[in-house]
Amino acid sequence: MKWEITETKQLLLEGNYSISFKVLKSQNWFRHLSEKDWVDMPDLLLAFMAAYDAAGLKLDKDFFRHYKKAFFERAEDDYVVAINDAWNERCYDNKLLMNAFSPSKLCIDALISHKKTHDSKLKVTYS
Repeated sequence: MKWEITETKQLLLEGNYSISFKVLKSQNWFRHLSEKDWVDMPDLLLAFMAAYDAAGLKLDKDFFRHYKKAFFERAEDDYVVAINDAWNERCYDNKLLMNAFSPSKLCIDALISHKKTHDSKLKVTYS
């Protein structure tokens, strides 16, 4: 992920997402940005550390607590997407259009056994 500190006192992410130094502490940016597909979480940490330095803000435990929480929530989301994609590919030959649900034990069992899962007992849980 590309990022830079601009002369206009902003953190610029990917060339078009800017965050003014004035609002760096106004919300949980880590949580907000972790929901964006284009964000790389390790790069985001470095970008915000540089922005805090440039803005004269001190890092504190809350800064790292917010980052850690957003990082793990993003990792959980990435895990769900990976399991769903693998299940759809191996068990349904990529024929399912919907895959925005939490992976169930049956999905994982189907992946382990490499069975084609067209069983009506499969419970789809939306999150």
